[in-house]
This record gives sequence, structure tokens and C-alpha cells, in this order.
Amino acid sequence: MKGWVVRDKGLPRDVFHWESFPEPTHEAMRHLAMDLEGLRERREDEPACANYAFVRVLAAALATPDHTMATGAYPIPIPRPYVSGQEAVGIVEDATPSLAHLKGKRVMGFTPQPFGSFAARTVMALPTIWEVPDAMSDEDAAGFVIPAHTAYHAVHRRGKVQPGETVLVLGAAGGVPSSAVQLCAAAGCRVIAVAGGTEKVDFCRKMGAEIAIDHTREDFVDAVKRIVGDHGIDVIVDFVQGEPGRRARPLLRVEGRHLLCGHAGGLIPIHPHEFYVQNWTLVGVCMGSGYGPALMEIEQKAHDDLMDLVRTGRYRATTSRVISFAEIPAALEDLANRQTFGRVVAKP
Repeated sequence: MKGWVVRDKGLPRDVFHWESFPEPTHEAMRHLAMDLEGLRERREDEPACANYAFVRVLAAALATPDHTMATGAYPIPIPRPYVSGQEAVGIVEDATPSLAHLKGKRVMGFTPQPFGSFAARTVMALPTIWEVPDAMSDEDAAGFVIPAHTAYHAVHRRGKVQPGETVLVLGAAGGVPSSAVQLCAAAGCRVIAVAGGTEKVDFCRKMGAEIAIDHTREDFVDAVKRIVGDHGIDVIVDFVQGEPGRRARPLLRVEGRHLLCGHAGGLIPIHPHEFYVQNWTLVGVCMGSGYGPALMEIEQKAHDDLMDLVRTGRYRATTSRVISFAEIPAALEDLANRQTFGRVVAKP
């Protein structure tokens, strides 16, 4: 099959090559286990990935990890070569017995490397594969699972936001952050969103932010202080980290929580003294990391709650732009340069 294959480290425009790559097969899967690296060679006495489906790709979503995996900045090294792309919607062509009921069905889910979603066929596996509701388009389904589930994990399971709390979302126009904006608003929080540019700020308001601050026009820390006071934030939902995360932290009120959910602004050291003295809580957020067998139940509860929000009109997919597969490398540069908002989706 043809796909966007990565063999070296560098910018997508330099290391993405549209070329042949082996299709996923049951024989190949017998040698692979799955963890945060994606599908990798299984170790001695380690069970192979046993609950998976082979999916013909109808559309795939772009995200920051597609860029950082290529450059080598992703926190977890990804073995080369691999097909890029972590999320898709498609038709199940074959599956293990546990997922045989999905054959011929339209599904959405996470697509682990090396068989990523920027190709004709990909792999999806439990616990992150679901049948797509008839009312949801391919464009919306392609980019639904990762942002919705990651945001849910951040906001509810890890962040435990409560009605009436004031929540500051950094990098709020991105695919996952804009999902967090929606979920916080649906939970009854007062949401303050920080984004860059008029179009992104308007998008955040449409997602449910009560206040949206354009950091290209004013200092966001000064703006937050003007709105809620020096220490008026209960929760920071931080998909940026770096300097913006460091500067936002003093805005927390006593017993405030800082949720580390992403790394778009880079990773810098955080000294524990800040949290010790101020009675703040630093909360790590990484969907799927370390939960083992419990992850199945965790993801299913998240999905059930999210679909209930979709049915009642309190959550929607954040797809903002649809491109062709040929445009993926250039679009990933746009994403890295913060020239996109919501989810960018590509169709073959």
C-alpha cells in the first residue's frame, strides 16, 4: 500500500515520503505488542496485541504528535520506519474474533504506529475503536476520538473540574484544547480561553468559552488578572507548557490545580517548591499511560459520556479544515506554526 512513510528525523516536508509500505497482516501482528510507542516488537513471554481490526481509511486527522514524532521531539521515541497518522475513520475489512462484529462497519479510533492512518489501510485496536453513529460525518469522526477522549481524561478523570470553577485553557484553539473548552463549559465551569488571533478567539467562544483572550494583542496574564484578580483561577488546563505554563501558574488560587496535558510550547523543568509552598497541585495527564487492563473500562465510560453530550448538543467535533492526503506535510507545518485551529482532516 502507499502512505506517508517516515524513515529519518526531520520536518515533515523533508522526511515524509509517499511510498509503498507493507500492509498490516495477522502474521505481522503476531509479533507486535502495543504500548505508548504504538505497535512494537513484542518481548520474550509478552503477549501479542490480540484485539484489533484492519481498517480501510476514509479520512484521517492531523495532530501535533505527527509533527513531533517526525522531528524526534515526541517524548517517546518511535522506531523507524513507520506510517504517520494517529487517528482515522474507516471501514473494517478484517478483525480478530473479539472485533468480528465490526466487519463492514464504519469505525473511528486511534491508529498506532507503524501502521498509522496516513495510508490506504491502518490498524485500530481495543480499547480505542468504536462504531461511528450514522449522524456523524467522516470528516467529524476522523478527528473525534483523540481530542474528545484526551480532553475528557484531562478535565474529568484527572482534573475533576466542578461546576462554578474558573478554568483557564492555554492553547485553547487546538483540537484537544477546544474539546476541553467544550467539556468544561458543559460541566458548568467559567471558561477563560487563551489563543492567538481573531479567528482562533472567535472559535473558542463558539466552543463555549465565556472569555477568550488573544495573546497576540495583549499579555494574557495581565488580561486574566484584570478579569478575575491576581489569583482567581481554580484550574489551568495546559496543552502548551513552556513559558506560557510557567507564567500562568501564579494565577492559581490556593489549592488550585495545574493540569499538564500537552507540550506544544516545549518542556521546561518545574520546581516542586512552587507547589509545596503555595498548596497547589500539579497533575499529569496522558491518556492511556499506565492503566493496564483498567483502561478498557475507563475509555468506555469516557466514550459513553461523550456520546451522551453529542446527542444532547453539548459537545461537537472540532473539524475546521478538510484537505487531501497530498497536502498533509504542508498542513503539518501550518499546525506546528500555529496557523490552524480545531482539527485538520485529510481524505485520500
